Amino acid sequence: MVHCLLCGTPYLETDAYCPGEQCGTDLHGQRMGDPECAVQAWCEPRRVTAAPGETVMVTLTLRNAGSAPDRYDVELPRDVGRRIGLDRPGPPDVYPGETRVWTIVYTVPPDIADQVPPSGLFGLGDMGADSGGSAFEEASRVVEESDVPVRVVSARDMRVAACAPFSVRVVSTDHDDAGGQAGGGPANSYHHDRERRDGRRRSRVVAAVLATVAAIVVAVLIGMAMAGTDGTTPAAKSVATGAGPSATGTRSAAVPTTEAPVTSTPDPSDSASPSTSTSAPGKLTVPNVVGMTEAQGVALLREKGFRGTIRGSGGTIASTDPAAGRKVDRDKAEIVVVMSGVRTTPPVTRPSTSATPTDTGSPSAPATTTVPPLSGLTVAEAGTALKNAGLSIALPSGASRNDVVSGSDPDSGDVVPVGTTVTVSVTAPTTGTGRN
Repeated sequence: MVHCLLCGTPYLETDAYCPGEQCGTDLHGQRMGDPECAVQAWCEPRRVTAAPGETVMVTLTLRNAGSAPDRYDVELPRDVGRRIGLDRPGPPDVYPGETRVWTIVYTVPPDIADQVPPSGLFGLGDMGADSGGSAFEEASRVVEESDVPVRVVSARDMRVAACAPFSVRVVSTDHDDAGGQAGGGPANSYHHDRERRDGRRRSRVVAAVLATVAAIVVAVLIGMAMAGTDGTTPAAKSVATGAGPSATGTRSAAVPTTEAPVTSTPDPSDSASPSTSTSAPGKLTVPNVVGMTEAQGVALLREKGFRGTIRGSGGTIASTDPAAGRKVDRDKAEIVVVMSGVRTTPPVTRPSTSATPTDTGSPSAPATTTVPPLSGLTVAEAGTALKNAGLSIALPSGASRNDVVSGSDPDSGDVVPVGTTVTVSVTAPTTGTGRN
């Protein structure tokens, strides 16, 4: 069981919003959005009863559960948007921990009873059968009952939101005095009005049914007219005889062929390119940021939809976890960036090479990769960087994990086959200097 981070209420994995009484936060936005923009919202009362033409009011309370001032927009469902008005008193900025109370005005259409389809076969009512209820029960019938989800969205991060739903139960009360007038004037007037209203509904339903039947008949007749006397369509005839626009001199006219829709075939090099951000719905491809500065690497990761966590110190990025080219889920787009070295400017980019293994698509061409920058790294960090690039490391005898790499063979930036062993030369760490 998972619990909400704002109110602690347990919820299911399939829940879209927190079921807490005074929370309602968007659970997906809670995982993916900025926690500084957290918001909670709820409506009171959560259920109201109204008559056709009546106006009711519901209070919408929202709370800034984040750590920064924010503004909020209200999203309403389109089907009830014309019925709702919103009064938003107070300044637009809501500070952390502050609550704001707005008023929702909901007006029930006077003719809502005519908009509800009648009961019975094909909407034709009860076919003359007696309803069996009293005049009071008939006069106080439920016309409509609908839920109204009110969504409050953060202006700073639109992924962060909260949902404050309420329901409206519309009850027909046009003839409340019909219960004491069984057989009297008001009751008879009520039943007369209902028969007239049901008659209009029957007429509309019958007209819709007839129009549907006519459309089906016309479609069948057109299909029969387009079909040839031998039961084949003109398109099939043209393909079979080779007389159609797509026929060529090299195609045999005596052999019937079936034209398949043309689909584009993806280039294998495009699928292996690091610039491809997604390989399947819900997947992201880790970009290559090895050798960049911290600011450049983090900016590229954010542009591709990732969040970077910096570990270590230095001027350049030595490796990432997951490595470049890996596919990860969108909701797990967390990248660990390992820094090392003393370089403060990005290296010269070689457009013809890639720091990730590249498959050329040819069976005879082996996959290649680029040796990452190793100078200034410890032996342990150099081994991790080479492993992420698909390479292995060879050390001189007597080397330790804390020794500093001074050079490598092949050199950094060289393009080599995947699985190549890189021999490094090391020096003892400087006395009094520590590394993270």
